[in-house]
Amino acid sequence: MPQVSACLIVRNEAANLQRCLSSVQAVVDEIVVVDTGSTDDTVAIARQFTDKLFSLPWGDDFAAARNYSLEQATGDWILVIDADEVLVRLSDTPLQAQLAPLTHLHACELLRREIGTGQQFSDFAIVRLFRNLPTLRYRGRFHEQLVSSGADPIATTRLSTLRIDHYGYQPADLQAKMRDRNIPILERIRASEGLSLSLLFALAQMYSAVNNPTAATACFEELYERLFPHLLTGQLPDEVPGALPEILHQLGRRLLAATDHDALQLLCQQSLIWFPTYPPLNHLAGCWLMALGFPLGATAYFEYCLELGRTHRYSKQMPFPLGYVGELAAQQLARAYQALGDTERAEHYHQQAAALSTAALE
Repeated sequence: MPQVSACLIVRNEAANLQRCLSSVQAVVDEIVVVDTGSTDDTVAIARQFTDKLFSLPWGDDFAAARNYSLEQATGDWILVIDADEVLVRLSDTPLQAQLAPLTHLHACELLRREIGTGQQFSDFAIVRLFRNLPTLRYRGRFHEQLVSSGADPIATTRLSTLRIDHYGYQPADLQAKMRDRNIPILERIRASEGLSLSLLFALAQMYSAVNNPTAATACFEELYERLFPHLLTGQLPDEVPGALPEILHQLGRRLLAATDHDALQLLCQQSLIWFPTYPPLNHLAGCWLMALGFPLGATAYFEYCLELGRTHRYSKQMPFPLGYVGELAAQQLARAYQALGDTERAEHYHQQAAALSTAALE
């Protein structure tokens, strides 16, 4: 049977680490923990679960720390998990037995679920389980991604017997981490080598979260300038970030607020060609048509959002609030039919929105 190593990089995670390591202990054959400078009880907690505890000075490089942890692993497969996550077993079959027949694959996607965010988000797929091969390593100082240096692309499948629950941080803690660690790291990367689209978007969101709208707007304006030629030609960027659907959605919301209908028409049309099953983009297109005074045309987009929710055929490339395939879509349909003078349908969707909202709270 193949052996599995769990690999973590940690720093000051005493509040989360025991919950995480308890969840993986019975699933994997070894646990590798790399500490990057904790000043709390993180190291002591890690020692309760493993003797494979290593120290690495923090160098503003998440990929370097990840790769160092991989180098310490002896298993045939590696499970990468963060301290604020929990591994959820959905099958009694040992993971090793599930991996044994996957001789032609390099990696497995697991669904990750956001927990305790105050609203429900969709699950999204993320590669966190992969073969322990020297050709599979992380790249990127921030928001690191697994890449292959071999001739063949990474062959993956989705493993439905495990799920990752992400608990994240409380808002105050998250703001402090953004302000004191993440934004300075991204600004240093920006100064030295520039930012990819995904990192520029991450920086924009962080500036918004720490109440710096001027800096956030500058980032969003740069994102639009860089993506505009691609929207015109229909050619995706050379490196398509996983966050691109949400980048386009957020840019579109800003264009809608600015009533820049020409630019928004271009963005909606091309975005839905690229990402037709990403609900926030369909919702955006419906809202744009409502703003133009075309409620009948808008209904098709909101109804499609509800259909994606019923069938679970929505994109799992990025997490999004489930309201986009639930009560938000129903609310917009109620408004659209009210504008059309169809009070019966408007009332139907008002009731559906209320029912979907209640179900989300349960």
